[in-house]
Amino acid sequence: MEREKFIRHYGSLYENSPHIAIEIYELHSLDTLSPLERLKLMKDYVNNMDKELKMKLILEHPELGIKRGQPKNLTSYSKQEQKRAGLDNLSESEYNLLRSLNEEYMNKFKFPFIIAVSGLTKEKVFGNIRDRLKNSVEMEFNTAINEIHKIAEIRLQNLY
Repeated sequence: MEREKFIRHYGSLYENSPHIAIEIYELHSLDTLSPLERLKLMKDYVNNMDKELKMKLILEHPELGIKRGQPKNLTSYSKQEQKRAGLDNLSESEYNLLRSLNEEYMNKFKFPFIIAVSGLTKEKVFGNIRDRLKNSVEMEFNTAINEIHKIAEIRLQNLY
């Protein structure tokens, strides 16, 4: 696969981080690898990044919840994923609750709450935030990275 095509195809699996796909393309012979094998290389690359780079990756993710009429700087993937979970159609009280939970989470962990929302309802998302607020910072940092990997895998599946 040509470099530009590879980057177009795989560069958006990790939110606003095409550099991951670029690194994988530059470091590996990819011609005989399946899409899942390519994703595994990307996952391994992320897992081996230092903590500071992982934090940058985490910080690329948007806060959950899309208030109608309020523009958000979301990637098209994020918009679709949040829409499927009903996070684009919250009542005023639901939006305020989510905003409050997001704020509490950000204050405790210093990064946004990240969850692969595919297949989840807004109620499950709210429950997950509440549950994960009980975690330690280290545990939640690792959970965020694992959720980012889940999101990348879902995005890859949606390409095929």
